[in-house]
Amino acid sequence: MHRRMIAVLTIATVSVMPLAGCATAQPAPEPTTAETSAPSPDPTPTQETDEPDPEDPSTWLVSDEGIGPIETGGDFEATLSALPTSWMNDENCSWTAWWNAQDQSYNVNFARGTTTETDPIMVVSASAADPVTPGVGPRTEEGLGIGSTEDEILAQYPDAVEGTAPIGEGTWLSVQGDTAKIFFEFYTTSSEQANAVTVTTADQPPYEVCG
Repeated sequence: MHRRMIAVLTIATVSVMPLAGCATAQPAPEPTTAETSAPSPDPTPTQETDEPDPEDPSTWLVSDEGIGPIETGGDFEATLSALPTSWMNDENCSWTAWWNAQDQSYNVNFARGTTTETDPIMVVSASAADPVTPGVGPRTEEGLGIGSTEDEILAQYPDAVEGTAPIGEGTWLSVQGDTAKIFFEFYTTSSEQANAVTVTTADQPPYEVCG
């Protein structure tokens, strides 16, 4: 923006000299220019980052530590109390908590061990309804999760280990992390898209967490 320059002109006064019978004009001083300061530069814009929404698990990150704010090895009661009231937990399966998407396209659940009431969280999982809606739910940094294919998973994790569920016809690809494993589960051998993504400290995903 250009600032308008303002010139201040001092007008000379005229002195009247009655004794001399004439008036003499004094020379006008040089015009002065008001000082202007250079405009300050615009502040450097800050980069906005997408923060996970506690109300929306689709914004959560899947990693070998867990899914979003739910971490394997964490305290079950403390984790549950920090989540929104839309999460459910009842005395029939007091070691488990779950959440359902409004459109019923997927759900998220987690569970602690059952030896004692203070056992840490051992599994957290996001599972799709049938049929699978690709792209729903939390994702890894690479964008993998519910709906990902084996080829997509192996492209990002070429060392992923193939496995077979001990119950049913399901298969999986497991990725070993520092603290737990990430399992991309395919509930049937004919399924081309992952039905679930599970993070657990166990050797394999549980068939069910509340049975």
